[in-house]
Amino acid sequence: MHGCLPLDGVYHTITKIEGNVIYELDGKPIVEMIDAIYGDLKWQRQIPVRRLSIGVQMGEKYASFKESHYVNRLITGVLPNGEGIALFEPDLEERMEVQFMVRDAEEILASARRNSAEIMKSIHDQGKKPVFGLYIDCAGRCASFSEMPTEEASEVVEVFNQYDVPLLGFYSGVEVAPFAGKSCGLDWTGVLVVFAEG
Repeated sequence: MHGCLPLDGVYHTITKIEGNVIYELDGKPIVEMIDAIYGDLKWQRQIPVRRLSIGVQMGEKYASFKESHYVNRLITGVLPNGEGIALFEPDLEERMEVQFMVRDAEEILASARRNSAEIMKSIHDQGKKPVFGLYIDCAGRCASFSEMPTEEASEVVEVFNQYDVPLLGFYSGVEVAPFAGKSCGLDWTGVLVVFAEG
């Protein structure tokens, strides 16, 4: 669950990166590209950048958008000299294709509701009984930081209440979950674990 949407569907190639700092996409300075997206320089004062992230499409390229095929990378801020942006994770490399992703408050709430309901339905469809849930939620997804009218975790709570299943949750700085066949650090994400019997 993440609630980020591709900004414009355009794929960009990383052409200059060192560790967790991206300097260029498509041979152009990334800071200037983001300046153009925002239309001003105010975003450069945000730590971390609130609305924009870097997305890596892990599914079939150019297919219609599917949330579960994306890993998002939190932009922690712009370098003091303005030459690049720092990411929270240092796992991107030159020649990788990425997209600018926009965090959308309505989509964050809808994603939490939709994915929680789908997981619980899937457990019941398999003839199992959910007995306990654990929700690990990115602190950046809290209502005040994401400028939402309500906590998105309340959507998960509501689904669990419908099934009368206890749920424990907490906010974290980074989330880890299986993705594309391995453990993966995730940003701006909610990870839901459901224990079931049967």
